Amino acid sequence: MGIAYKKLGAVFARAGILASILMAASSFLIPSITEASIITVDPGDYAEGADLSNVSPFVTLQYLDGSYGSYPIKAKRSFFSGDLTFGTMQSQWVQCVGRYECAQGFGMAFTHSPRWVSFSMTLTNIVLSELSTLVWHAFDEVGDEIAWQRTITYGLEPGQFYSWNIAVPNMKYLVVGGGGYPSPGEFNQLSFAVGVAEPSALALFSLGLMGLFFKRRVIHLEAGLRNRQT
Repeated sequence: MGIAYKKLGAVFARAGILASILMAASSFLIPSITEASIITVDPGDYAEGADLSNVSPFVTLQYLDGSYGSYPIKAKRSFFSGDLTFGTMQSQWVQCVGRYECAQGFGMAFTHSPRWVSFSMTLTNIVLSELSTLVWHAFDEVGDEIAWQRTITYGLEPGQFYSWNIAVPNMKYLVVGGGGYPSPGEFNQLSFAVGVAEPSALALFSLGLMGLFFKRRVIHLEAGLRNRQT
């Protein structure tokens, strides 16, 4: 019986040590956010030409060119409004269809699936026809397309503010842009809501206490056995 308790105590003691390590590591490896945090990336908060690709730990921004590669997103001065924006983006497929690596446009790779994504733009409507469209493509964790939508902006006035809200379950990647042509406006703000399940500190702490309890229990049992033998 003493041997069984000793083995069990050793297991829980090791588990307690591991729990302590996990608690310490989680504070460094997992960004601390609330249950429903709204993250906003606004080019106007940065200098002209600033690389915006990794300004948030929750998303990577890139201009995707399909199988030809990707380029950093930078804060660009608008010729139309004079404000700093993400610029105009064209969206289409390159060499294949329905896969994230073949998409062209303003690409967003999220560290956690967002609850919703919202982006805004100031319309320029350079293409004055029904070809003046916006399109978005959502992809899951493995890069397969799971949803998409196209919106015609023809008829809307240049200078008009336009926003788009997207909520797709299990979305890990998002690509937006003009449907086959430069977007009918300049993207000027991105917002999204994320919720990260943090480790339960109480559960890890309880596991550590159990390890200490069994360790102390083993010590008392061993002392009792030695007293009986003497």
